Amino acid sequence: MRRRTTLFVAWALLVLLVNLPLVHGTLTDEPGTVVGPGVVVLTVGVDVLLVIAGLLLWRRGGTGRPPLEAVAVEDVRRCPPGSALERIAVETYLIRGEITEIEPDRLVIDVGGRSVLVHLDGHRNPVGYQQPAQVVARLV
Repeated sequence: MRRRTTLFVAWALLVLLVNLPLVHGTLTDEPGTVVGPGVVVLTVGVDVLLVIAGLLLWRRGGTGRPPLEAVAVEDVRRCPPGSALERIAVETYLIRGEITEIEPDRLVIDVGGRSVLVHLDGHRNPVGYQQPAQVVARLV
């Protein structure tokens, strides 16, 4: 849900920036501002495209996929930046990415646009928020 809110705020700021010159020129009637039918048509056209893009982003809501769930089989460790979800053995995976949420008994790792909810199951997590981390875990 946080990603959807971020996209909406970015979209709203873009709409504001596109309309700012037209609104400023209309309200101030300064001699140096250019407000004519071409500017109005261009601004309205861009507004329509931005509304369509905003509605598509809102409808899709980012990836729309539920997070994968895993149970850690060892402590979480720091790692170089990057993301990976690699199978190590039959049921264990190396999960590498940026930590997006931390709770006492679990954390969420962003693995290239896909979230993985890792239940710590008593294992330690010395890595902080928005830092790259890796953990060996069993997907559930």
